Amino acid sequence: MKTIKQPPGRWTTITLCSLLATGCGYQQYQAHPIAAAQGHVSLRAHDTGDSGFLAYLQAEGHHNLPGEWGWQELMLCTLYFHPDLDVARTQLSRAMASITTAAQRPNPGISMGAGRRNEPEVPEVYSLSFNIPIETAGKRQARIDMATNLSESARLNIAQTTWNLRYRLLSSWIEFNAAHQNLVLLQQEAKLREEIVTMLTLRLQAGMISSVELSNAKLQWQKTEQAVVEEQGRMDELKTQLASNAGLPLNKFDQLQLRLDTVDQLLGMRHDTAMINTLNPATQDAALLNRVDIRAGLASYAASEARVRLEIARQYPDISLAPAYNYEEGFHIWSLGINSLLHILHRNQGQIAEAIALRETEAAQFEALQARVIAAMDSSRSRYRSALQALEQARHVYEAQQNQTEQAKLRFEHGFADRLELFTYQLENLLAKQRLISAEYQIQRAAAALEDSMQLPMENLKSMPADAEHPTPKPRQEITS
Repeated sequence: MKTIKQPPGRWTTITLCSLLATGCGYQQYQAHPIAAAQGHVSLRAHDTGDSGFLAYLQAEGHHNLPGEWGWQELMLCTLYFHPDLDVARTQLSRAMASITTAAQRPNPGISMGAGRRNEPEVPEVYSLSFNIPIETAGKRQARIDMATNLSESARLNIAQTTWNLRYRLLSSWIEFNAAHQNLVLLQQEAKLREEIVTMLTLRLQAGMISSVELSNAKLQWQKTEQAVVEEQGRMDELKTQLASNAGLPLNKFDQLQLRLDTVDQLLGMRHDTAMINTLNPATQDAALLNRVDIRAGLASYAASEARVRLEIARQYPDISLAPAYNYEEGFHIWSLGINSLLHILHRNQGQIAEAIALRETEAAQFEALQARVIAAMDSSRSRYRSALQALEQARHVYEAQQNQTEQAKLRFEHGFADRLELFTYQLENLLAKQRLISAEYQIQRAAAALEDSMQLPMENLKSMPADAEHPTPKPRQEITS
């Protein structure tokens, strides 16, 4: 300890200036209220003619608005307008801010005091002390690592949200197309059945058939008419769902000209049956590690690993340097103290046990996620293979029915068959076409489910390494304190 006898005015001035300097540069609170009607107004403002959306299209290489909108064009609307992506982005911003918080060093403290004594010669008494905390054992780096891995998980959540939106949009697009084609074929079927009922009515009046045959035909006609009405209602529901997945209000979505598949396009599609053979174990492993949720699971596990390190580091106490200055009885007194917390009652055992348990939970959840993904991939692959077989069978039945219908048409033209027989064959041909179109959309659903299980478009399968070796990650390590 060193004592110096001199006036205290200079040190008091310096101290006050330091305190005033610490108050500069503070952020000010700005209110940002939100109302329930605000989200409604924001959704209604989504428009493909918006200048921001047009600029986004140009940035993506589209110089003009599409004349016709398929699901890939609607995906651009989803990426720009859908609020789920806004939520994921704000979550990433919060995670990035947590890195800044984790990297912050503890603020120093200051304590000041002043008083008077009853001594007339030196009545003033001043004191000034500082508290300078120092973290030990790498706690700050462990916090940064934990926050960084959590931010990586939040970043991957944006990709996961994007993929989920893609799958939802594609699925709703397939369902909307399927309902549209089914409605067209049902309307054709209803018209044919009406013609058949008309012809059977004339035959009943002529005494050529019984009333039972006519009643059965009328019943089938009524069922088809009812199916048309139900499918029309389902079309409205699917359109609303498609607009929602595109991030557009229904009134704006109705203004778009959709590029729906025609029956001829569907009948002309040929699926690559060899594609299913490319799904070998190596490709499956590569697709498995390509999934965003797998990578997010690894990031979450790394964050729990960093938390274990942090809790273990907290066994070792931090220290605080406490330099102080006192002016008393005309003497300047300088001192230096060191403060620390003594871990006498416990050494952070409870927090360490919680962190280790959390790490084990993350590891178990990761392995469970892998098991679910592998099961989903196997199930989707089997479903796709079955859909391919069903499609081939439906195509053979349709081609055979087409031949029979053509033969019936030739017989009718040469007078060897009546109109009722021709219309009956045309009806059976239409029913075979319905089954074929249904099988076509079933394989599209199976393909979309297979893509979702791998989080990889089907066209990218051929570029996957056929002989790559991808070991299954097992994020388990033993931590000893």
